Amino acid sequence: MKPGLAPGQTATVSVEVDDSLTVPAVSAKYPGFAEMPRVFATAYMVGLAECAAMGALADFLEPNESSVGTDVRFDHTAATPVGMTVTATAEVTGVEGRMVSFHVVLRDDDGQIGEGTHQRAIIDKARFEARVAAKAARD
Repeated sequence: MKPGLAPGQTATVSVEVDDSLTVPAVSAKYPGFAEMPRVFATAYMVGLAECAAMGALADFLEPNESSVGTDVRFDHTAATPVGMTVTATAEVTGVEGRMVSFHVVLRDDDGQIGEGTHQRAIIDKARFEARVAAKAARD
């Protein structure tokens, strides 16, 4: 990891909610989701929060590095209908070795819809992919 990453570093990402980001669209493999309301899915809210955190790390990763999520704790407090934009702002709250912690706030056009904490581990891509390949080969 490049030097300089410190608490206070932020990144913001936004997405317009369309049908592909609603609860019924999550996956046909998850029973019950198809009958749920047509609003922004919590699963995609967490994904957007992770995307913002990755953005805060982007300038500090070496070419051989990436990051993986290791912890997510979010409250989803308001529904967002199709057509609104959701914005996630991630702020680095701690850096301990290769572990980076974030506080993330998510808002739609009407106000805050969620917030929580997230943690990411900085990884060496080749070593990580080798471990995944070895695990897949055991099957």
